[in-house]
Amino acid sequence: MAKANLAKPLIPFGWLRTILFLLVYLAAIVATGFLKLDFYTMYTLICIISVTLVLVFSLYIDRINWRDIGIQWSGFQLQAATGFSTAIAILGSGTCILVAIDQLNWMDYQFNGSSLVLSFGLMLMVAFAEEGVFRGYVLRNLLQSTTPVPALMVSAALFAIFHGANPNASWLALVNVFIAGILLGINYIFTKNLWFGIALHFAWNFFQGPVLGYEVSGLDLPSILTQSIGTNTLLTGGAFGFEGSLINTILCTLATGILGIIYWKQYRPRNNQPVTTKTATSF
Repeated sequence: MAKANLAKPLIPFGWLRTILFLLVYLAAIVATGFLKLDFYTMYTLICIISVTLVLVFSLYIDRINWRDIGIQWSGFQLQAATGFSTAIAILGSGTCILVAIDQLNWMDYQFNGSSLVLSFGLMLMVAFAEEGVFRGYVLRNLLQSTTPVPALMVSAALFAIFHGANPNASWLALVNVFIAGILLGINYIFTKNLWFGIALHFAWNFFQGPVLGYEVSGLDLPSILTQSIGTNTLLTGGAFGFEGSLINTILCTLATGILGIIYWKQYRPRNNQPVTTKTATSF
């Protein structure tokens, strides 16, 4: 494990560092939109900018070791596996429900190796970039300004707001993205590690879009399976994808509650022992 950096942050308040970071991040995203790039190039550039900003702000504004952002792999493999499995469980259950109620069928399938590899790489970059931004930087700094519950709620709300400009976003879709932000951050507030969120985020996007054929937050990607979606958009999510579905609302809320209880029991401080990576941040 990396040694803690004892240098004081250049800006002393975590909430102020968060605001400054988000303003620069938003400006960079808006500026990228004026470049008229193709889909894959644009999102690749946004991911590179996002990771770069997280590293620069963490090293030079927060003055922490880059490993303290939460990317230590050793000892956190099980957390990554849990995140990956959680995404598969929610998507699999929701898809089975939609098929059972005749709101989803697959009309055809196709396999394009180069397209799948591009989508795999893009979804992996998006997972690293967005988890680095919203959990590795935003949530980490908010945790230094307030207690875990409001920090988690605010970071999840910001996560939803930044998805509000996506195509075909609805109020239910944004509620679901907010819940997803809580689900993605629930592990981080206990472990200060990003691998649970990265694995869940990647598996969710990749299997939802390039494999099962849903839109991914309103974005239509080439997929192996070609869907025929029912007319009940409240259940299917419509053009936003499964993330806009009421079924997803229920399943994500259930998963968040279960994991929250499990992590609280597993990591909470006991017998007045100090908080470490093996214990929870006090609520």
